[in-house]
Amino acid sequence: MAERDSKESGDSKSRFEAQRLRTTSGTLQNLDSDRNLWHNREPAAMLVKRYTTDQDILKASTSGQGTLMGVVFPCMANILGVLLFLRLPWIVGKAGTLNAFLLVLLCCICTFVTTLSLSAVATNGMIKGGGAYFLISRSLGPSLGAGVGLCFYMANSIGAAMYFMGTVEAWEIAQPDMQLMTAGDLNNIRFTGFIILAVALVMVGGGIKYVARLGTFFLFLVLLVILCMYLGCLIGPTNGGTYELGVTDSTGNTTMMEMTWGGLSAEYLSQNFKTGYDLPQKAFPSDTTQYTFIGLMALWFPAVTGIMAGSNRSADLDDPAGSIPKGTLFAQGLTSLIYLSFVLLYGAVAPRSTLLDDKFFASSSAWPFKEVVLYGVMASTIGAGLTSLTSGTRLLSAIASDNTLPILHIFAVPMGREPRLALLASGVLCACAIAIGELNAVAPVLTMFFLMCYTCVNMSCTILEAVHDPNWRPRFRYHHWSISLFGAILCVWMMFAISAVIALIAIIFCSVIFAYAAYNSHEVKWGDGFQGMKFQLARNILTNMDLRMHTKNWRPQLLVITGASITENTVDEFGRAHSGKDEVLSIHDPELLNIASQMNGGRGLTLLGGVCSSKGKDIFSDGGMFLCTQHRQKVLDGQDAFQRLLGEYHIEGFGRVVYTEDYSEGLMGLVQLSGLGAFQPNTIVAA
Repeated sequence: MAERDSKESGDSKSRFEAQRLRTTSGTLQNLDSDRNLWHNREPAAMLVKRYTTDQDILKASTSGQGTLMGVVFPCMANILGVLLFLRLPWIVGKAGTLNAFLLVLLCCICTFVTTLSLSAVATNGMIKGGGAYFLISRSLGPSLGAGVGLCFYMANSIGAAMYFMGTVEAWEIAQPDMQLMTAGDLNNIRFTGFIILAVALVMVGGGIKYVARLGTFFLFLVLLVILCMYLGCLIGPTNGGTYELGVTDSTGNTTMMEMTWGGLSAEYLSQNFKTGYDLPQKAFPSDTTQYTFIGLMALWFPAVTGIMAGSNRSADLDDPAGSIPKGTLFAQGLTSLIYLSFVLLYGAVAPRSTLLDDKFFASSSAWPFKEVVLYGVMASTIGAGLTSLTSGTRLLSAIASDNTLPILHIFAVPMGREPRLALLASGVLCACAIAIGELNAVAPVLTMFFLMCYTCVNMSCTILEAVHDPNWRPRFRYHHWSISLFGAILCVWMMFAISAVIALIAIIFCSVIFAYAAYNSHEVKWGDGFQGMKFQLARNILTNMDLRMHTKNWRPQLLVITGASITENTVDEFGRAHSGKDEVLSIHDPELLNIASQMNGGRGLTLLGGVCSSKGKDIFSDGGMFLCTQHRQKVLDGQDAFQRLLGEYHIEGFGRVVYTEDYSEGLMGLVQLSGLGAFQPNTIVAA
């Protein structure tokens, strides 16, 4: 009996609830029957559930690479490059131990600060595949992402040329009699470099994914070479401390000279402590540049780049937001210690004349014999060149696929296909850099592109933090806007210190790319930090304006009122528009816009108000404009149509459509509520 009473009670409650729903006001009937509240917003619980599901899917789709294999090794493989082996001893000889230490430290500080900013970008929201360009463009906006991405692309392509030229220099020292032309001649570097580039293009064209897998092998090769260099400096010479070296002068004549070096010596360190910018050098006879601290800094800076290599593998990481900051900072810190330690070691094991005349002292001082370093450097530089070509090709294809720079659309390829045209473009740019023929001349150009790229990253983080953009929520704890600002100022100072003219050209180039991308990226909705800056600026100006305008400052603020109606059959039952976009909304008095356009001399603000009356219809009912998917799409399209009308009549202002059951109520609502702050209408134009 109790069970039957309980059942009848439950049925009674169900009937009561059903009756209550049937008698509910039509304006709110079945409000959330399709899980949509008003403007197609999902309930918070559904959003949390979908986010958790996306995170689980993302973790399941990754290959499970950790911080070491996925970030540390790729970054170190890109940072440790040809300049460590072929230019660092010579830089120590030119600048002296103290100044060489300072310029290397300054370059390392620049990349360290940029790494902090990059870590903030990498932890700003959920990270998917796409590499450094994807992270920057989706966090900082499409226009800025295109500018940074293009600079990064050019830096990668020119960097490949620097690596291939380093390969030729090592080959000339290893086998001076097996050259196409005279060893040391610029034409020999050019033609041999072109041949290496052609082979590299064929290899990369055969399969980019296979080349990318060789990065770890080349890194261990580089680490082996560095170990031999450390042992050589610490153990000292095993052949008495003297060796014969053929030095080629600017005319092509080779002279055998006797070089000396020894173990760690305080005497050598003291002799090499001061600068030697004016001292003659025979290592690079064709280079007659009068180097200073800034010139050597420009030459060395490409050696500390490569910090974005880990973020390029974001799709392969098990935890990108955790691995990218930790792995990149570790790799940058470790390579900085390697560079700074070799500055001190080279200054303490050889006299200045040996450092200035032996272009490959890193191999001459290696243990157990110099051939290990010679051929190891050749192999590693070829691998680094292949990696740079691969990164540049992928980057150009990604930029083209995003369609923020339509001029590059021919380089876009479908998912899964090899970007052959992008590879060809990278090869042409690389060939132009090789044609210069002098590594000392290519490195400063490469420095400018990297500094421009790092400036944009640091400055963008500063702006996003300053305007409190809601999309900017990095989880990296050690980032602060002042650090990014310091990094941006440091990068700009280095650019102008190296060459003010080239720095201005680089800034103008980036500005043109930024403006072009901004013009063509209106349909791209990634979130733009500069929109947040505009919003903050507009809000501050609007709130600080005087509401009581002086007579001298008076100007007409027009409120143009007209009737409007939504064109039928512009959206099907699935919410898809299938008629011209200018037919979504029609206004009843278009002549008023002609009048308003002729009153632009006052340079006031025009508000176009349309009253769309739906008399006899309940706009909040289940089939009304705000709850029906079909009509809701028409409402949104109508707002866009009003804004386009203002543009067609060359009127500066905003449009607003009011939907109401009674025309008079809509008219009164427009008159009383239009405007904001000092931009209140003072003139009504109506028919």
